[in-house]
Amino acid sequence: MLAGVAFKIAAVPFHMWVPDTYEAAPTPFVAWLSVAPKAAGFIVVLRLYVEGVGPAAGSWVPVLSALAALTIVAGNLMAIPQQNVKRLLAYSGVAQIGYMLIGMAAMSPRGGGMVLFYLVAYLFGNMGAFLVVQAVGTHAGTDAMSGYRGLAQRSPVLALSMLVFLLSLGGIPFVAGFWAKLFIFQAAIDRHMYGLALLGAVLTIVALYYYLVLASRMYIDAPEVTGRVPLSTPLFVAILFCAAGVVVMGLYPEPWVQAAMKAAAQIF
Repeated sequence: MLAGVAFKIAAVPFHMWVPDTYEAAPTPFVAWLSVAPKAAGFIVVLRLYVEGVGPAAGSWVPVLSALAALTIVAGNLMAIPQQNVKRLLAYSGVAQIGYMLIGMAAMSPRGGGMVLFYLVAYLFGNMGAFLVVQAVGTHAGTDAMSGYRGLAQRSPVLALSMLVFLLSLGGIPFVAGFWAKLFIFQAAIDRHMYGLALLGAVLTIVALYYYLVLASRMYIDAPEVTGRVPLSTPLFVAILFCAAGVVVMGLYPEPWVQAAMKAAAQIF
C-alpha cells in the first residue's frame, strides 16, 4: 500500500513516470497534475498511517525517513543537469515531496500540520511556475531554458512572477516556501531527527543552484526571442493569484499555520 501511495505522490524510487509525463503532457494539465494528486496522496498517507494504524504508526517512521532522504537527494541531484524547464520542475517537485515526507516521518501533530501548510505553499509556487512555462513556451515554441533568455527585458512582470515562484520553491526568505521548509525542519528536530533535518537543509542549498540558473537566464542573458510574451487575461490573472498567494503566505504565515495545525490535531 505504501508503494502504491508513493507512486501516486512521486516519491523515489516510484517517481519514474514524472519527468516524461510532465514533458509530454499539455502544460496547463501538468500545472494541475503537479499538485492536486500529490495533495490527495498525502491525505491518504495521513489517514492510513496515522489515523488508521493508530499507536502502531511509530513503526513506520524508519521507512518514511528513508523514503524522505532518498527522495530529497535523488530529486535535487537529477534536477541539476536538466535543460528542459518542465523536466527541471518535475525533478524539483520530486525533491519537494521528500521534504513533505520529513513531516510525515515526524509522526506528530506539528509534522502533520506542516505537511498541510507545505502543500498549500507548494500549490501556489509550483502551479504558478507551470503557468509561466505555458506562457513562455507558447511564445518561444520551446520549453528549453534558452526560451527564457532575456525574459526580464521582454516581459518584466512575467519574469518577476517566475522569480518569486523559484525563490519560494528554493526556500528563500520571506516567501511561502521558506516557512514551509523551516517548519518541516523544526518538526523533525522536535522529534530528534537531526540527521534528516540536516540533510534537508544541505540539499535545499543544492537546489538553489538550478533555480538560480533559470533566474540568470531571465535576468542576465541576452534574449534570443524578440517581442513581448502575449498573455490571455485568464492566464495573467491566474499567475498573479499564485504570486499573491506565495507572497501573502510568506509575509503572514501565522493564520495559515494555525489552520493547518487545527486540521492536523484532529487526526493525531
